[in-house]
Parts: sequence; structure tokens; C-alpha cells
Amino acid sequence: MEVLLKDKKFQAMQGRHCYEILEHLIRRKINFSILCNVECVKFEPSLPQEIRSAFSELTLFILAGYTFESLELDEQNLYFEAGFGEENLGSFVTAPLDSIVQILLPNHDGLQSDFCIYVNLFATFAKIKSSQTEEEEGINSSMQALLANPKNKRFKK
Repeated sequence: MEVLLKDKKFQAMQGRHCYEILEHLIRRKINFSILCNVECVKFEPSLPQEIRSAFSELTLFILAGYTFESLELDEQNLYFEAGFGEENLGSFVTAPLDSIVQILLPNHDGLQSDFCIYVNLFATFAKIKSSQTEEEEGINSSMQALLANPKNKRFKK
């Protein structure tokens, strides 16, 4: 799993897949929900702490009605406006595509749960991915390359 987490090509492929599904649903005007790693989601203006603390680590956003009409999509993010809390406090939401764990279609018969049409298990590892900066990764890669040569073992601390 860790190997794929660091595989830029795989991450790009996963992002394109998510983008293409979202683009298709929006173009066809099909309502859907997204389950997101909320730690990566941005709210403008920021939500009050009592609302934000009510979110679980993985939070479901239902994209229908006005929220669906406000959707915008680019290669990295899904944007929408939504109301939160009892007062329906409005906020613009930016959900990075790599934070989307699932895309779900509503099941209108009420007998089954929603239909999951996309899964990205890597979105649940956002903390791991963001814990090491690109500079740190570069330094670690360089150090590993240096120490791979037996003659350079003297540099190891």
C-alpha cells in the first residue's frame, strides 16, 4: 500500500479517474454524494467550531439541489456551496479530488443503501501523504542513494 501511496503515476491515474466520473455526472445532471476525508476539505468562510467538530473523519456531502447547481470542477478540486448546521450557514467548499474516498449515487427505492460507483482507499491516508514534504522526500531519497554505495557508509551517522 505504501509503495502505491508514493507512486506519482498511480496517484495521477486515480485523480483522472475521479475527475472523469465527476465530470460525467455533472454533465448528465445526475445528483450524487461524496464521502471525503474532511481533514483535507476547505471551507470559506470557515465553519464555527461547533459545526466543524460534528464532522467525522470521513464526512458525506450530498450534492443535490442548489448545492449541485453550484458545482465547479477542475483537475485538482471539486467546488460547491452548501449550508451547514441548524442555521444553514453558507460556505464555499473545496474538496480536493484526492480526498474523495467514495462517489455514491442515491438509491431511490429506500430498500438498499446508496450505490458506490467510485472508491479511493488512498484518500483515507491523507495524513500519511502530507506528513512528509517534497523537500524531505528528496533529502531522504538522496541520502538513501548515497548510502546505497558501500564506500559511502562512513557518512552514516
